[in-house]
Amino acid sequence: MNRRITDAMITGCAAFFIITLTALSLYAQEKQDEEFWEIHPAFDSYHPNVIAVLPMDNLTLEPEMETHLYNSVYEQLQAKGYRRISVDRVQQVMRDMGIQTAGQLQGISRERLCATLNTDAVFYGQVDQSASIHEGVYDAIVVSCSLRLIDCKTGAVLWRSEQWRTAHRQWQIDPFNALINLAAHASASRKDRIAWLVQEMLKTIPAGKVHIELDNLLKQATEITIPAE
Repeated sequence: MNRRITDAMITGCAAFFIITLTALSLYAQEKQDEEFWEIHPAFDSYHPNVIAVLPMDNLTLEPEMETHLYNSVYEQLQAKGYRRISVDRVQQVMRDMGIQTAGQLQGISRERLCATLNTDAVFYGQVDQSASIHEGVYDAIVVSCSLRLIDCKTGAVLWRSEQWRTAHRQWQIDPFNALINLAAHASASRKDRIAWLVQEMLKTIPAGKVHIELDNLLKQATEITIPAE
């Protein structure tokens, strides 16, 4: 009997040890959450007043992620004090130039694009990853984005930021709870997750020249509609 108890204890300890190692390994992965941002040392000398947010790219398998990223950047720029080229105007220019996907922007002259939009700088961005991780007792969703603000005249990168985050971390030994968590994560809002990432990223960009009254209902940076020539 004692031998059986000892064997059971050894087996239990071994299982606990394996689970602990797995947990530590996944925790190490979890700690790889990263936030990177960089501002051009001469940003103040460039300091764009008008910005056009260009179509975003989606490198994930999840649909509409580029739309969520675009809308979040456009909406949150208003709180940073920048004048924005209207969405309708940007879309019209994209149609006129035959641009249907963000990838096609690489084949368009920056000078031509900026002159047509009549903007000081352009925002590029992409969703690099948005996926679920299910590793036994570990369950999480990771999402990463990258953004760049480019000066129209020189092509200089005025500001850029990358975010890699792990969300909805769970450590559930019970299979039933793990199943519930999996179902909950599958229906989690991708839109809200992207909006939060953009908020964190734009915290690092210098404020624009438009004064924003955050306690006022009219807390919008000026939206600019450039008439078609």
